[in-house]
Amino acid sequence: MKKISWLELKNKWNEFRLSKNHKYLPEASLVWWKESTAMFNIAWMQQIIPYLSGKEHHLGTRLFNIQKCIRTVDIDEVGDASHLTFFEMMWNRSLWDYFKKDSIDWSREFLVDVLWFDPKKLAATVFEWNQEVSKDNETIWYRKKVWLSDDKICAMSAKDNRRSPGPVWPCWPCSEIYYRVGKAKYPPKDSNPKTDENNRLEVWNNVFMEYYRDEKWVLTKLAKQNVDTWMWFERMCKVLQGKESVYDTDVFDYILKEIEKSLKQKYTSNEKRFRIVADHTRTAFFMIKDGINPSNEGRWYVLRRLIRRMYYNLISLKKLSESDLKILFTNIFSSISSNFDLKIDIQNIVETIHKECIQFQKTIDNWQKMLNEILGKNAKTKLILWKDAFMLYDTFGFPLELTREIAKENWFQIDEDAFQQEMQIQQDRSRKWSKDKFTIDVDRGKYVVGFPATKFLWYDDLSLGKSKLLKDFNVNWQRILIFDSSPFYAESWWQSGDSWTIILDSWEKLEVLDVKKYEWVFLHFAR
Repeated sequence: MKKISWLELKNKWNEFRLSKNHKYLPEASLVWWKESTAMFNIAWMQQIIPYLSGKEHHLGTRLFNIQKCIRTVDIDEVGDASHLTFFEMMWNRSLWDYFKKDSIDWSREFLVDVLWFDPKKLAATVFEWNQEVSKDNETIWYRKKVWLSDDKICAMSAKDNRRSPGPVWPCWPCSEIYYRVGKAKYPPKDSNPKTDENNRLEVWNNVFMEYYRDEKWVLTKLAKQNVDTWMWFERMCKVLQGKESVYDTDVFDYILKEIEKSLKQKYTSNEKRFRIVADHTRTAFFMIKDGINPSNEGRWYVLRRLIRRMYYNLISLKKLSESDLKILFTNIFSSISSNFDLKIDIQNIVETIHKECIQFQKTIDNWQKMLNEILGKNAKTKLILWKDAFMLYDTFGFPLELTREIAKENWFQIDEDAFQQEMQIQQDRSRKWSKDKFTIDVDRGKYVVGFPATKFLWYDDLSLGKSKLLKDFNVNWQRILIFDSSPFYAESWWQSGDSWTIILDSWEKLEVLDVKKYEWVFLHFAR
């Protein structure tokens, strides 16, 4: 395989998609809509969801992009060969245009003919079956027709091979493409993602949205079907450059060199800490660039935790003076800005992360003394009690993941089950305190009887526009409004409801405190 740089890969992706008559969709911010309660843009999905069910996109039916994303669910894995908190996603979309055949044909063409992937090292998964949907034999047939033998295709359950943007939306089967990594020239005959999981790296996913799940959980076939596919940019670079990890590619080499120069240490001397510093520093750069600043709530606290984890790992390698720390950030951010062709003033980003690190150093000074006492008094049991770990978190603002890392380095364990129970109690107490004054004794379910499901407008129209006010009433001094449609996100799954303002036709201005969903009817709690 010919080695391809990160810039060549981006250029080839753009050229290939343009040759297939796709239009470039400008990428969205890491915070898709800053007033939204969704933490971050975790994929391409947020900006395209409204168009999955029939709404026409102004750019047409074939779209593509390279989207910056943030995910922190696997933060403890960062530092291994493939996990990152900030990454880029190469994706393309067909809105009621081409379907399985073209998507699979073009996947093969791009990987093998454009990027020179060895087809003997490729394998794929398909959807197996369940009580609602039969096995995806159509995808199997197309995969075999263009490039794969039977033993390189494996059927997987809905847990692995079903995709949907939410509980109510177009959905179903996906087919993932895997590449055989490792030093062997060719994989054994029966190597596929099910039989050879540890040596297989997912590089591309084709999702075929051919069904629709409605509010009553009924699944029906879509009249117009969608395709979306995505590739992990950094993982593609790993494969194309023949590297053992994403951090060994030219995506990270300039950052790691700056860290080496500042610390006067080699990356190979402590790969994991170097990788955490490189990843979290890069993530913090893009978060601050997109308007997020460190604080103690929501996505802003995620940034604070990332900076603190980065800084702790940095000073564990070598403590830098304040001036040397600022020089390091300046050099890294200048290089990132140049590589991404960003026309921005990086000084604010440098000052923000530098200030946060200096403040955290004061926390560390206080925390270190307390932690040493805790380790000393529990030297025999090698266990940090939950209340001690919680005190470090609650009093000193020291994230649990850092306490966990230090405990592991000292052969200690933490009573994390009890810690999480106490955390839940604290969160429930805080949530109850803030919401009780608005929701005391409100049996909301009885107020939605007879109303149609509220149509969610997403964030493409931030006004209520033609929305019709169906009911405006008070319960225990709490004002509640029901509309036939709304751009407010209602509390669902792990996301809280939106809060913003409403101006009624009468010019009355209301502050929406929360939005909750009952039988698919949105209740807007306002004052």
